[in-house]
Amino acid sequence: MNEQQGAVHGAVELRYRPELRDYTAALRARNRVSASGRRQRLLGVVATGCGVVATSLSLANGDDVPVPLLAALLICGPLLFLGPWLMARQLFRFVRRQGEFRVRVGESGVAVDTDSTSAVVTWRAQPQYVETADLFVMFSDDRNATGVTVIAKRGARDGADVDRMRAIFDRNLTKV
Repeated sequence: MNEQQGAVHGAVELRYRPELRDYTAALRARNRVSASGRRQRLLGVVATGCGVVATSLSLANGDDVPVPLLAALLICGPLLFLGPWLMARQLFRFVRRQGEFRVRVGESGVAVDTDSTSAVVTWRAQPQYVETADLFVMFSDDRNATGVTVIAKRGARDGADVDRMRAIFDRNLTKV
């Protein structure tokens, strides 16, 4: 990959070191677009609602709150909220060892080179994307969005490069 950041033949090049917050945000975005993420959120809301109703009924009847119910509320609730962060920590242990990321976004797809790996992701392989404040996150189009590519905007030379990347994504991908 060219050592210079910026445009090379219409492509945008970025350089950055991944951060835990990148993968936390990417997994949160994935949970919003994947069927499994939507099911997990729904289950969390329903379980929390049932727990609150059961606790309220116990207290209204003058009964003690059952310990298993209280434990489930105190443990499962936070785990559902912290799930993406906990998963991101596991993933980041691997990603951090890859060193600096050198990413090239062009009309044929995204090329990612690190100190130990190289990969090319075609638009067909991951035809959907989400933009967050700090990232572009590409997804495969299967129900659970199992294929994910994370691109940190901070690696761009300037705002014009971020705008050019957005235009390339809009031409080639579906924004979800």
